[in-house]
Amino acid sequence: MELEPLFKYGLPFLTAFAVGLLGRTRRIGFWGGVIASILLTPLGGFLVTLISGPRRIKVKNT
Repeated sequence: MELEPLFKYGLPFLTAFAVGLLGRTRRIGFWGGVIASILLTPLGGFLVTLISGPRRIKVKNT
């Protein structure tokens, strides 16, 4: 069994998904992180996700 297809297609998909998971807690969000990592390569998407900053906490008025 050859592992080349796994590294060629599976690894970029998994890294884009991982960047999306990181983006859930950032301002960019999950889909923003995934799209950025697809357009800019996973490393570029990771950097954009980190630069986006943490998500603001919503305060409920009581």
